[in-house]
Amino acid sequence: MLDAALAATETDGRVALSLRIENAGAESVTLDFRTGQRAEFTAYPAAEEAHASDGREADPVWRYGAGQMFTQALGSETIAPGEAVGYEATWRGPPSGSYRVVGEVTATNRGARAEAVVDVG
Repeated sequence: MLDAALAATETDGRVALSLRIENAGAESVTLDFRTGQRAEFTAYPAAEEAHASDGREADPVWRYGAGQMFTQALGSETIAPGEAVGYEATWRGPPSGSYRVVGEVTATNRGARAEAVVDVG
């Protein structure tokens, strides 16, 4: 069982993001990845109007992986019981507003995600 927590902190015109994935289970968990990207961070408007009229989620304001290149090699990480791994990213120059940020591990065999709200001044 994987637990996820996301911290989002705005300072000096950027948002620092930290996703922590902890193995809360009794057995080791292996995360399998298709590329060098280990986590994706996506920012959406935090307002209630962030959903389209048909209930779909609004388009993201920012996505960490957009426009980036990652190594195209298979990889894996094993998390022992009680241990955790962390993934970080920085959103540079976000526009003023309130955002709901989603952080999720990009493993092909396990899902773990967390959300946080950040206000950019």
